[in-house]
Amino acid sequence: MRRLTGRRLADQEHGAVAVMTALLMVVLLGITAIVVDVGMVYFERNQLQNGADAAALAIAQQCAAGTCPDLASEATKYARANSNDGSARAEATRTGNTISVTTRALDATGNPAVKHWFAPIIGIDLTAVAAKSKASWGSPSRATVFPFTAPECVFTEAAQNTELWITSTTSCGPPTKRLPGAFGWLDETSKKSCQATVDVDQIITGEPGKSGPDCDVDGKTILLPVYDSRAEQGNNVYYTISGFAAFKVTAHSWPSDQLTVSGCNRCTGIRGTFITLVSLADLQSYGVEELGGESYNAFFVSLNL
Repeated sequence: MRRLTGRRLADQEHGAVAVMTALLMVVLLGITAIVVDVGMVYFERNQLQNGADAAALAIAQQCAAGTCPDLASEATKYARANSNDGSARAEATRTGNTISVTTRALDATGNPAVKHWFAPIIGIDLTAVAAKSKASWGSPSRATVFPFTAPECVFTEAAQNTELWITSTTSCGPPTKRLPGAFGWLDETSKKSCQATVDVDQIITGEPGKSGPDCDVDGKTILLPVYDSRAEQGNNVYYTISGFAAFKVTAHSWPSDQLTVSGCNRCTGIRGTFITLVSLADLQSYGVEELGGESYNAFFVSLNL
């Protein structure tokens, strides 16, 4: 029987270690490919998602304001702005009041994929990476607002970006059907709350004897309930609200104020401008509870989650 010498044993051990090391290197390279390349894909997808969200919101804002841009170029602009290497493309479509955006990564040659550094060792050269987002806009249909309403004709007849008074003697509408006393107080949700909960198409009762609430509205943009019909008089008056218009209040005059200025001779009412409001703010910040009302000039934009 031959004995293995110490040297031969050491040589065989070294050979075994070399084989084990080679095998482990393959495993380590595979893990590296997974960690590095998968991490890169995850990072790229986050950038694409940011770009898709930004594009959907930006386009929805512009469309809500009545100035829809070229959808594809606008979406691509935001996709690239949110990509570290600026290599991204995007597609966008509009369906009603909803904008849908899809963003895709591009490799150095313009292919819609992310090129890997280590994964080719295990046979994976490229991975397609994309993200999608949707944003919609709508007008309020139910809100808790300042308890003041005005007829639709005041809004439709108002000059663009022109300050006006809405008072108890304002008139509007067709010459044969002029509507005097254009505004009306609404029943408050609770006494001295300065709030009324208004639902579109619901009959809202008025409070004609009200002298004016102790409310801070000057300098604020309010959602003004707009009515399309009014019935009865005095304590029996009621209104059918058709929607909400954004109105930036610059001054007010209650009976106790007795203001005498241009457009208001000891009047009762509010002064301000109908403005286009396109907001990304939480609905609650404007007292909005539901969307889906008539589109006047107030729109709220949000991502569809």
